[in-house]
Amino acid sequence: MVNDRYQLGEVIGTGGMSEVFAATDSLLGRDVAIKMLRPEMARDVNFRERFRKEAQNSGRLNHPNIVAVYDTGEVDDDGLAIPYIVMERVHGRTLRDIVHEDGPLAPREAAEVLIPVAHALQASHDAGIIHRDIKPANIMLTNTGQVKVMDFGIARALDDSTSAMTQTSAVIGTAQYLSPEQAQGKPADARSDVYALGCVLYEAVTGRAPFEGETPFAVAYQHVQEEPVPPSQSLNPDAMAPTERLNLDAVVLTSMAKDPSDRYQSAQEISEDLERMRSGGVTRAAQMHIADDEPSAHSQPEEDSTRVAPAHPATTTMEPQPAAAAAAGVPVSRPGVQSQPEYYEDNDDDEPKPWMKWIAIILSVVLVAVIAGFAIDYWNTSRERQAEQEQRQEEQANMVTVPDVENRPRSEVIAELEELDLLVTVNEEANPDIARDSAIRINPAPGSQLQRNSTVILTVSSGREITEVPDVVGMSLEDASRALSDAGLELAENVEEEDSDAQDTGRVTQQNPPAGSQLSRGSRVTLTVGTGPRMVRIPSNLVGQDVEEVRSTLDAMGLTVNVETVDSTEDDGEVLSVSDEGNEIPADSTVTVRVSNGQLIEAPQLVRQSQQNAERALRDAGWSGSFNVGEPVDTGAAVDSDLIAWASVNEGDSIRRDEDIDIRIWDFNLGALLPSN
Repeated sequence: MVNDRYQLGEVIGTGGMSEVFAATDSLLGRDVAIKMLRPEMARDVNFRERFRKEAQNSGRLNHPNIVAVYDTGEVDDDGLAIPYIVMERVHGRTLRDIVHEDGPLAPREAAEVLIPVAHALQASHDAGIIHRDIKPANIMLTNTGQVKVMDFGIARALDDSTSAMTQTSAVIGTAQYLSPEQAQGKPADARSDVYALGCVLYEAVTGRAPFEGETPFAVAYQHVQEEPVPPSQSLNPDAMAPTERLNLDAVVLTSMAKDPSDRYQSAQEISEDLERMRSGGVTRAAQMHIADDEPSAHSQPEEDSTRVAPAHPATTTMEPQPAAAAAAGVPVSRPGVQSQPEYYEDNDDDEPKPWMKWIAIILSVVLVAVIAGFAIDYWNTSRERQAEQEQRQEEQANMVTVPDVENRPRSEVIAELEELDLLVTVNEEANPDIARDSAIRINPAPGSQLQRNSTVILTVSSGREITEVPDVVGMSLEDASRALSDAGLELAENVEEEDSDAQDTGRVTQQNPPAGSQLSRGSRVTLTVGTGPRMVRIPSNLVGQDVEEVRSTLDAMGLTVNVETVDSTEDDGEVLSVSDEGNEIPADSTVTVRVSNGQLIEAPQLVRQSQQNAERALRDAGWSGSFNVGEPVDTGAAVDSDLIAWASVNEGDSIRRDEDIDIRIWDFNLGALLPSN
């Protein structure tokens, strides 16, 4: 048990810093996942601080496409405090597993998967958090088809002025999805996550990362220096429509632009293009690419502006240059005059031969050419290095740092930004915590390095925005949460429960504040959800008791009692039966209780009894009816005379107390002894 609350289960994930366990929240009875820092990492204060920041960053985010954080704390392990984070348990597969196991996705399928990721990133950026490690392994598709973004382990607040490098100068992030500015150790902003999302889209449709290498540094170098191969070139061209190929390449290459200012400027922008890509429309990025490829009205055809110089005939001979020959000590003639070979008068074997002189001339020319080539190359390289250095110095001198603007007056911030030669675009947004006309945030984030005359987006508070609480009673909890979100409100974390009718099981039965109330945007609404009717068990010992005692027992259980009086030989008011006796039924059900009215008696022996004796026996049993005497029955036995020969009821029959009984009396008649003709 962790913190006397969470029962740990099996390990469901491992990482360089931590392990993730399946767990059960014994207090709320729900499945959770617990991310726990490894003991060897917990001894390092830097790793503990990074883990703590992950909990802070994740806890600030509340979005359906971001794995929720419920709780955080520390567990003691032999004197070592090991921090942990309690998160939402997500059942499903990562995008990396899906691509590796099922193969690459179609462009439209990839767009549909990554649209929620872009929404999650926009919510994260709006909350002032950049993820910095977007990759297929951190994108989960649940068993219900929902997309979840995970692992804010290296996320950094947009207003954090620290470098993108760790104290050991190791670049933070995964090399295959690292933006150029991260690879160079420059501050990352929201556009760095856009770059990584473009890399993920590339891998989702092609099955491989845009850049690959033997080492992370080789991959990082490619992110900085090389352009990715358009993803459509890795796919079957016959399986894609031209518009689909154009959309895919345009969206990927725009999001993966080396210069952040050339990318989508927000996750919202790329999500809009992914929507167009999913629906088959032409994306904004594709429109821009088409516009860039159209020839200008003032441009000349390529064949008019390009001239091909004729080559020199192959029979051109190379003649030694006079200067080179002279330098080699070989006599030369004037230009245009054929030189004649000179011979010494003493033609000894030690004298140089003419062909040797020519070899010396040629070698001299080649040597001079090589030296001249090296000199020119060195001079050009020096000039290029000097030009690059001057350009870097000029760019550095032209760079400005984005200031911190949060909770500062609008006019003050705009004046400072304009003084830095930055172009300011102002957006207004309601905020319950920041006063009206005070800055909420700036994009790019504070601490970013920008060229002068770059555009920044300043978001200013418009104050507390009021919204009307919608009526969510009768909705499912999911639909109610969506309705509140659409109204700019939030669902309170603690959802209350109460007994309800069967048809209201799982639906909202109460809301606080009620529908129609006026609240500030961002306020929380508490909902009560029906759990169905309360079940009660009918006692099995009610038969034979007095009806009033049974009624009192059932009333106390919240049941409605329906009493039916029936004819019975039992005492008046005695319970004969109870519906659903011994069974469980809803507490608001109706129970039928059958009660004796005591109107039945058991008939005594009447035949061969005198009418007076029979009546006395019946009266003793509680009979109040009367005899209906029929025609007499002749008998030849004198002893049977005046006795009951027949009755309408037999001994032991149940009869009503007020029921009349038909009888016939024997009458002595000698004629009954005579045989009949």
